[in-house]
Amino acid sequence: MKPMRLFASALMIGGLLAAAPVMAQPAPGAVPAPAVSPEVKAALVQARAMAEMLNIPQQVKTLIQGMRSQLVQATIQASGKSVEDAAKIVDDVLMPDFNAAAPELTEAMLQPWANNFSAAELKGLQDFYSTPLGSKLLKTVPVVSQQVTQVVQGWSQRVFRAAVQKHQTELHERGLKF
Repeated sequence: MKPMRLFASALMIGGLLAAAPVMAQPAPGAVPAPAVSPEVKAALVQARAMAEMLNIPQQVKTLIQGMRSQLVQATIQASGKSVEDAAKIVDDVLMPDFNAAAPELTEAMLQPWANNFSAAELKGLQDFYSTPLGSKLLKTVPVVSQQVTQVVQGWSQRVFRAAVQKHQTELHERGLKF
């Protein structure tokens, strides 16, 4: 695997691992989550109302589809099966569970909004997003985010190559072959 693909895969897997506790079900007998304050509950209602404006359900679908690629790769590594066979296994066995749990992830993605904004503030954001400028912001953020991602990827690739070249001897001595 090329170093940058390995690096990108590591970042994606790291993201999946970081998200895993959010999506995990509590173990039987686990201590229940602390009670949510009435303020956070009210904010969560407003966050749910704002979810469509923020396109959170589509973001969840996109995240799950991105996870599918990683699951196919993990299945290939675990089984030695072809890409087609691994994809069929993932699609037939694993993806139905991921897709069924999508509402849970959507709800989990709303919680930070409710934790960091009051219900009134979230209502104010909804009002703002309904204005022409707010609407433009919602439409433009994905484009800007993609452009920022490209900038970050280009930068990280450039710095990675330069660092590997600079430290090639030490990396080889430590058993790394980039």
